[in-house]
Amino acid sequence: MTAPTLCTVLACTLLILGTNSNDVVDASASSSHDNRVVVEHPECRLFLAESTIPNAGLGIFTGIQLGQNESIAEPDLIVPLTDYEWNAREDMDFHFLWIDYSWMVSEVGMETDMYDGSALVIGTGCMPNCNYALINAYEGKPSYNHVNLHRSKDPGVFGFTGFHNQKMITTQSIPAGGEIFVAYGEHWFLTRSDDMGTVPLPDNFEIVDDFLKRFRKLKGKYQRSRNPDFTKDLWDAISFVHNYETRNTNALPRTYEDLQEALAVGSARSFLPYSVRSLDWLKEHGRCMDNIRPGNSTIKQAGRGAFAARFIPKGGLVAPGPLLHIPNKTALNIYEIDPYTEMRDTGRIYGKQLILNYCFGHRKSTLLLCPYTSPSAYINHSSESPNARVVWAKEGTPNFQHDWLNDDIDFLKTMEVIGLSIDFIATRDIQPGEEVFIDYGREWEEAWDAYIKEWKSPEVSQNYISGAELQSDLSIPLRTSLEQQTEPYSDNVVFYCHYEYYQGWPDGMWKWEASWEEMPLYPCKITSRKSIIDKDGNVQYHYDATMLTFSEVIGSNLVIPAGDAVPDGENHIMTEIPRSAIEARDKMYTKNEYMPKSFRHEMMMPDDIFPDSWINL
Repeated sequence: MTAPTLCTVLACTLLILGTNSNDVVDASASSSHDNRVVVEHPECRLFLAESTIPNAGLGIFTGIQLGQNESIAEPDLIVPLTDYEWNAREDMDFHFLWIDYSWMVSEVGMETDMYDGSALVIGTGCMPNCNYALINAYEGKPSYNHVNLHRSKDPGVFGFTGFHNQKMITTQSIPAGGEIFVAYGEHWFLTRSDDMGTVPLPDNFEIVDDFLKRFRKLKGKYQRSRNPDFTKDLWDAISFVHNYETRNTNALPRTYEDLQEALAVGSARSFLPYSVRSLDWLKEHGRCMDNIRPGNSTIKQAGRGAFAARFIPKGGLVAPGPLLHIPNKTALNIYEIDPYTEMRDTGRIYGKQLILNYCFGHRKSTLLLCPYTSPSAYINHSSESPNARVVWAKEGTPNFQHDWLNDDIDFLKTMEVIGLSIDFIATRDIQPGEEVFIDYGREWEEAWDAYIKEWKSPEVSQNYISGAELQSDLSIPLRTSLEQQTEPYSDNVVFYCHYEYYQGWPDGMWKWEASWEEMPLYPCKITSRKSIIDKDGNVQYHYDATMLTFSEVIGSNLVIPAGDAVPDGENHIMTEIPRSAIEARDKMYTKNEYMPKSFRHEMMMPDDIFPDSWINL
C-alpha cells in the first residue's frame, strides 16, 4: 500500500478541525489571624506579571510548588454593586470597567440581597486569566461577618464589606512559576470573539485529541525507514491550517516537538510549558502580591486591616495596585425611586455604592481609580503615623500606559481597557506583623469625623442578627412559624429552601430528596420540626416547610432567584428537610452594606502625583 498524499491528509484535517466552524489562612471574624504572631515567608509566594497568554495583560503566578487543594493566595474581599443597571447605566458616556471584572451574585451568595446587581471580587478572584487547556484553580465561597462589630453601636460596620475570606484553591499541582488559570465559562469567550479571537474551548481540545489518535494511526501505518521524515513532513503540512483561524486549529500543538508531547499527554496538557515562567524572570519583571496579609485591624471601627507578612524595607513594595478607572464618580450614585413614575429620581441621591470606599479620587476631579488587588484593599488610614504611600508604578510595568497621565478625562472615557497602575511603597521599615497604613487625605478624614459625630444607630438594631450568623451553626434548631410568634427572629431574617415553581406546576406535598438541593433557592416558612438520632448518636433536626406565595413574597420584600412565585391560595409543602438544605438569609437591602446614610467617601490621591490633565472640577 502506498502512502497517502499530503493533500489528501490535509483535506481530512480541514474537515476534522473545521476551519469554518463557529466557534492561606482564614481571615474570618473570629479570625485565625493572630496579628501578633506571624509565620514569616522570606521569599515571595505570589507574583503579578505579564500573562503567558499573548495580549491578555496581567496574570498571577505562584512562586512556590503547589499541590492539589491548596490555597493559592490570601483571601479576597467581595463588594456588592447594587442595581447598577437601574441606577447608572443609561446615562453613562463611558464603559464601566468593573462590569468586565464582576461576578454573578449567585456565585457568592448575594442573589437574595438585591433585585439586580453584580459582585466585585477585589483580589485574585478577578485577576487570573482563563486558558481552557490549563485550568488549575477555582474560587471557593466567601464568609460573611463584620469582625464582631454591630450596627447598634459601631458606625464603622457600614463602611466596609462583610463578604470576605474567599479563597482561590488549586485543582491540581502547579509548578513554581506556573500561571494561575480559572474557568470563565464558555459564554464569556463566545460573546467576545471580536475582542478575544477564536480561543479554544474544552470541546475543541477533545476534537483535536480525536484527530491526534487518527494521526498516530497514520504514523504507525506509513512511517518507514525509507521515509524517516514522513511524520514531520506530514505535521508541517498539517500545521498550515493554523492560517485558518478557528477554535479547533488554535487547539493544535504549536510545533512538531509539542506534537510529541500532545501524543503522550493530550493536546491541552501539551500547552503547559508555555504557562510557566522562571522564578528569576518573575523576580525581575513581576511584582510581589503577598508582602501583606489580612487580619483584624488594630483600629476597631476599621474592621479588617493589612499586616506585613515579612520584613518590608523603606522604599520596598508593599503591594501592587493595577487600577480600574471610572471617569465620572456619579456612576456610583444610588437614587431614590420616584413614587409616581417608579423610575429613578436623579434629584434625590439615596446613597452611593460601597465600592467608592475602595477607590482613590481627587477633590478637583470626577475621576475614580480603583485598585483591584488583594490584600491592598485592606490597607487602612492613618494621618498621624502612616508607614506607606501610593506612587505611580514604574514605566514599563505591564498594563501601565504612562502616557495616559498626560491625557484628559475625555480620553480616559474612550479607553475600555486597563492602563493605569500604582504601587504601595513603604515610607519606613515595616516589621513582620505590623499593620500597614496610608494617609487617605484631609478630605476623607474630615468626612469620617463628621459621619461619626452625626451617626445614630438604625431603628430596631439592638437585636439585629444576620442570616449568615444563624447559618454558622447548623446544630441549633430553627424556630417554627408558631414559635416565632412569641420568640421572633430579627426582622431581616428569612429562610430559603430549595424549590422551583413554574406556572402550572400543581400544589401538593413532597418528601425531601437529596437531588432537590440542585434546585435554586425559594423563600419558605418552617411549619414543624422533629429531632432524629443519626448513626453516630448525634441529634439532627428535620423540618417541614411551606413555600411562600406571591403576596407573601412581595409583602416581605423578598426575591426569587429563579422561576415564578407560588400563586396565592396554593400550598406547596416540602417535608423532612435536613437543616443543611435550609438557608437563613437576609431580606433584600437589609445587610449592613445596603443601609442608607452609610459612610461613603473615596480615598484621596496625593496632590503631588495627581496629573493636572485630570483636573476637571
